[in-house]
Amino acid sequence: MMKRLLPIALIGTGLVSLPQTGWTQQSPWAGPPQGYIGGGVGYYRLNDEDFLDEDERFKDDRWSWKVFAGVQFNRVLSAELGYTDFGKTSRGPFSADASGWSLAGTAALPVTPNFAPYAKLGQLFWDADLEAGPVSTSRDGNDMFYGVGARFALSHNLDLRMEYERFALDDTDLDMGSLNLQLRF
Repeated sequence: MMKRLLPIALIGTGLVSLPQTGWTQQSPWAGPPQGYIGGGVGYYRLNDEDFLDEDERFKDDRWSWKVFAGVQFNRVLSAELGYTDFGKTSRGPFSADASGWSLAGTAALPVTPNFAPYAKLGQLFWDADLEAGPVSTSRDGNDMFYGVGARFALSHNLDLRMEYERFALDDTDLDMGSLNLQLRF
């Protein structure tokens, strides 16, 4: 997982070290409440503990995508609605196709006018289609999730977000790293 997230971390490090030419010295996140929309791609690791022994565990790594919209109340607090499609993953005769809607709050710590790490806490309302050979079933539920990330202002209205999120779908854990663009209006 770390090898796959290393390129994302290097991009973020490069963005922080970019010269401030053309960027405003006042934080683009300051001022009255702002709306935002965005989306991105993620890569996740799945670990399902429902199977009986270590050899039969359902482990897989897959790409996902997500979209989100939210309101930033001030430089620190935001509320966000999102949709994540985890895609289809399989091992042998077993497969799962999961997606979910999320509602989350974020709290940022603006370090510079153009860089703000943040934490996220929310609820994921998920659906999963499960297959084991000819037998298929659907499950749904809702579980809390959390995450951390960093927001980089690329321009006055465009941000790059790098996130790590930990989702739980009953006994299945998903650790997802993602790279997202966010447009503020």
